[in-house]
Amino acid sequence: MTGQVAPQRKAKGLDAMRLRNGLLSALMLTMLLAVLPASLGAAAADDPATVVQRFFDARNRGDVAGTLALVTDDIRFVFGPSCTPAAPCIGVGAVRTELQDFIAHHAQMTIVGVPQVSGTTVHARIELRADIFSAAGVERIVANATAEVRDGKVANFISVPDASDAQTAQLLAYVPPPQGPPTAPPRTGGGGEASFIRRLGDG
Repeated sequence: MTGQVAPQRKAKGLDAMRLRNGLLSALMLTMLLAVLPASLGAAAADDPATVVQRFFDARNRGDVAGTLALVTDDIRFVFGPSCTPAAPCIGVGAVRTELQDFIAHHAQMTIVGVPQVSGTTVHARIELRADIFSAAGVERIVANATAEVRDGKVANFISVPDASDAQTAQLLAYVPPPQGPPTAPPRTGGGGEASFIRRLGDG
């Protein structure tokens, strides 16, 4: 009788150990699944292409605070009438001024196709629409943009208009009609997107 009890106790001990190990494994798996989505969400938020898309979305909404929260304090920005390749906008304050001009012209930027990411650099083809473009008889222009992301923020942004696109070339070549007698010598130098947007704004 005693010989039968010992194996039974041993079997019960093994069952209890297996149950305890199973519960511990289930608990660890539950904890891992709880942490994993948050980790994946943080990684997605810091993905350079995602950061650039959020930057575009904030600009298109006219969200000044949201846009500036997505750029570094020392951002270098080339886009629009105020931020030219020869005189890029540097810093948050300069970008704020450019953004207010962007909003005033009801401009919108859209990424065309899939952006290419190399490390922290994003290359994208963009389409730009603004109400002042109608003066030149075009609906939109296209440009090639390069953005560098640092610590989840845009640190460098350069937009270069694509003159091989028919509508973009038409806008680049557009000269507004004169508005009364000239009060200053004509501008020389410059060019590209910044130049024609400035001319449209003056016309």
